[in-house]
Order: sequence, then C-alpha cells, then structure tokens
Amino acid sequence: MKRGIIIAIVVSAALSLPFYGPKWTHLMHTLGAVLFMGNLIVSGIWVSLAKRSWDQGAIALAARGVGVADACITTPGALLLLLNGVILIPPYLGFVWMQVSLVLFAVAMLSWLFALVPLQGKIRSAVEAGIEDPESLKILFKKWFRWSGIATLSGLVTLCLMVFNAP
Repeated sequence: MKRGIIIAIVVSAALSLPFYGPKWTHLMHTLGAVLFMGNLIVSGIWVSLAKRSWDQGAIALAARGVGVADACITTPGALLLLLNGVILIPPYLGFVWMQVSLVLFAVAMLSWLFALVPLQGKIRSAVEAGIEDPESLKILFKKWFRWSGIATLSGLVTLCLMVFNAP
C-alpha cells in the first residue's frame, strides 16, 4: 500500500509540471476532481452496502478495498487537484467563490485524511479482530458516515463553484 502511495505521488507530481501548458493543467485538475470525488462517492456506497449486510467478511473487504482505492485513486486525485490548482489559482485568488472553494476543498481534504482514513483502519481492525462489541463498531460507522458526508458535500460544492464560476 505504501508503495502505491509513493507511485501515486511521483506520477501526480510528474503530470502536474507547469511546462505542459494551461490546457494540460486544466485537464489534470479536472481529472483530479473526477478521481477524488468519484472515489469519495464510491467509497460511501461500498461501506454502506457492507454495513447493511453486517457480514464481517463484507465489512473487512470493503474497508480493505476503500484503503486500496484511497491509495490508488483518492491520493492521486487529491494531489492532481492540489498541484494543478496551485498553478491555476493566481488570477482567481481575489474572487470570493475561489476563497470559499479553497476553504471547502481544505475541509474535504482534511476530513478525508485525518478522519476517514483513520476510521477506515479502525473499522478494518475491529472486524479482523472479530466483532466483540457491535455497539463500538456502530459508533465507528456513524463517525465514518458523518465525516464522509462532510468530505463529499464539501467537495461537491467546491466542484460546483469551480464549474459555474471559472472561465
């Protein structure tokens, strides 16, 4: 998994070098949005279906799958958004929609990185160790869905602001 994250970082950085031109930068920024938001949404579906089944194998598989998808899809998406966004932002920094977008993007990123990823690990560990306390697992799921909602909604609003306001 760590090797996948390292590869994602290197590839995302290489694809975000500013000498490819503005169209390429826009394309990579858009690709980053698709990867980041798409995986946030799909992860929510995976975890919802696994939770609904309450099958330990399904929950463990979903938690592992979301972790792998985070390494292979969400991380490169976030990096493409961030690196290409830094290149694209200067002419728009004075606009309120851009400032709101930056705050919402930070909320989405921080929610994913510091809440969702650790909660996924806790859910996976709890299930792999055997569910001894179903209530504690329900609490973990409740937290995960709350943070997932915050991250996804923040990202979707950011996406809308970008699409409707950027030239």
